[in-house]
Amino acid sequence: MAKKVKNNDFDLVNLPLEAQDPSISQDDFVLQQADKEIHEQKFQTKPTTFLKDSLRRFSKNKSSVVAAYILGILVLLSIFVPIFDRNDVSQAQNPAFVNLQPKLFDNANGFWDGTVKVEDTAVDVSNPDDPSTWLPDPALYKPSGITNIKYKGEHYTNVPDQYGKGGYLQVAYYGSTAEEGYAISVNPKESSNPFTLDLSSSNLTVTSFVVVDEAGLREIEGDNTLAAPSNYTLGLTSLEFVFLKEGDLEETVVELIEPALTQNITPSEPVDISSTIKDVAGQDKFDNFYFRITVTAPDEQHKHSNVDALVKSLVITTDSTDESVREYFSLSKGKLGEIGMSFTNAMDAASRLPEVGTGANTKTNFGFWGIENAEKHFVGVYLGKATFASFTYDTYKATLGERTMTLYSDKFEEYRDLGYCDFDFVIAKEGGVAKIIVSESTPFTILDENKCPVTSTFEFSDVEVYQIAVGGEYSWSVDVDVVYYKYLGYETMPKFLMGTDKNGRDMFKYVFEGLRNSLLLGVITFAVCFLFGLLWGAVSGYFGGAVDLVMERVTDILSGVPWIVVMTLVILKAGSSFGTFVLALCLTGWIGTASTTRTQFYRFRGREYVLASRTLGASDARLIAKHILPNAMGTIVTGAVLMIPSVIFSEATISYLGLGFKNLSSLGVILSNNQAELTSHPYQLIFPSVVIALIMISFNLFGNGLRDAINPSLKGEEE
Repeated sequence: MAKKVKNNDFDLVNLPLEAQDPSISQDDFVLQQADKEIHEQKFQTKPTTFLKDSLRRFSKNKSSVVAAYILGILVLLSIFVPIFDRNDVSQAQNPAFVNLQPKLFDNANGFWDGTVKVEDTAVDVSNPDDPSTWLPDPALYKPSGITNIKYKGEHYTNVPDQYGKGGYLQVAYYGSTAEEGYAISVNPKESSNPFTLDLSSSNLTVTSFVVVDEAGLREIEGDNTLAAPSNYTLGLTSLEFVFLKEGDLEETVVELIEPALTQNITPSEPVDISSTIKDVAGQDKFDNFYFRITVTAPDEQHKHSNVDALVKSLVITTDSTDESVREYFSLSKGKLGEIGMSFTNAMDAASRLPEVGTGANTKTNFGFWGIENAEKHFVGVYLGKATFASFTYDTYKATLGERTMTLYSDKFEEYRDLGYCDFDFVIAKEGGVAKIIVSESTPFTILDENKCPVTSTFEFSDVEVYQIAVGGEYSWSVDVDVVYYKYLGYETMPKFLMGTDKNGRDMFKYVFEGLRNSLLLGVITFAVCFLFGLLWGAVSGYFGGAVDLVMERVTDILSGVPWIVVMTLVILKAGSSFGTFVLALCLTGWIGTASTTRTQFYRFRGREYVLASRTLGASDARLIAKHILPNAMGTIVTGAVLMIPSVIFSEATISYLGLGFKNLSSLGVILSNNQAELTSHPYQLIFPSVVIALIMISFNLFGNGLRDAINPSLKGEEE
């Protein structure tokens, strides 16, 4: 009788001999699910949605995540900085805030602390015995902002500066553009004190006219290392008198000194020029004239070379008793070798010359020599001398630190009401005269040093009393030392993270306000172009045939017109408003999205799952929305997202052409307005440029991550 086997047993021992395997025992087999229902195991992973799966894939792309964070930070800053930053960004900002350097730290040795290192600037050494007065032009650098000044001694220079001395007047022309160069004097008819020159009762004399060549230059300066200007040919130099007769349209030129390579007229051998002028002109009275130094090529061979002359001195004297005439010619009284760096640049029509002469005869020359046409002629200073210095310049102390200014009684009343400072005196009228009656106590007291802008007490004898209106109350004013940032209402020295621009606007707020407008322009343009381009490309790519043919020809015509032409015409016609920019950008901006969408639809419309859905009766709309579009969306979105930074760049480009927003900031407008500051204040372009670069790079990386995240074919993949 066979052994009965239980449900959970396998009888391997009693098997026929030929079926037995000595390596297998009964214990090797145990039924794990005896008397249990058999069914499928549960999934080991949890079900997920398309959105969650997309976010999971996106988070694995580290560069895209970083780009998303950067974009998020920039968007938040563009929203909240203009709201919470109370600094003014209007055109009417206080001039004290103009061109302040970026400041985040205090005393950081030049790193982001509002200071700038100034190198090789000429200083005023008019008082050689007192080096404490050796400072640069106070119109450019206020003494309160100068620290760590280091003097570098006296050096030769060709850079014009009012504190230079010595040197030569370089009169030249470039052979490719002109055949003569000249420096001209001021026409008395156009001067501040017009007069008529009467040579019937006075004489003009050239007492000095010295023009040197390279050898003469070495002899005068006594330095073998000096050389004449390079790439120039020594030209023929002459002195001319040019006048215009009444009613004539053409000028008459009288040659006073014959052309020569060098001139050496000295006071011991003066040249009378009055008779020459009268003989050639045929008249002795002139009210429309000027003198000029002219340089021409020495021969035909050098006619089209760069020709120059170095004028050491020119002195023209007069014995006229007319004070206006004497004043005019006193401007040329000093040697030209003493003008130093007088010409601020080659474009000046009337350049300032420093003081000439000595003692009571000292005159300040405000522009005897200038230049008529900077494109064809050149006038400059060669081998002048100046004492140079380098220093650290604190733009905040210079403009917002202590200064002396006039404060009026209404300001003092305001400070007293606020509890900043107090005064104790009255203004009384005695015998029709307003007088100050001072109490026995201290007349002026600083109550809060942190808030009172006045830093010094003052004597009331210095107070100027005046009447506001006839019969009204008396008011008063006094010159006092104040801390200017406190006067403006700040309790501490303000800091501008990105500095300020030429209009005194806070660049930090200005840049992010511009970013907000640029992003808003980009997002709106993107939304309109994306939706329209998606619809256009889907219809064209899905239906194909005649529909696609017609729609593509329309697209070809529109894409053949340069976007900048379309944008310029719209802006010129409708103005530079925000809505106009959106319209101009949307007219052709959708074409790229439409083209990408059409290509993707051609790619997916013949797939098996699309054909199967159509066989089962799916409509065209369902096939487009449910089957083709989701699979094509990754590529479409990647290209479309880059439309936002592209719009920002387009707006910046059109702003450089002078067609940017009017009365509205944007990154393009900021760059356009500040492009002239690249060499003097580069931070005004660096910060907005960095923001644009971050926007472009971040959107690019973000778009790449977004493409992979929303691609349905990658759903469920772990890597």
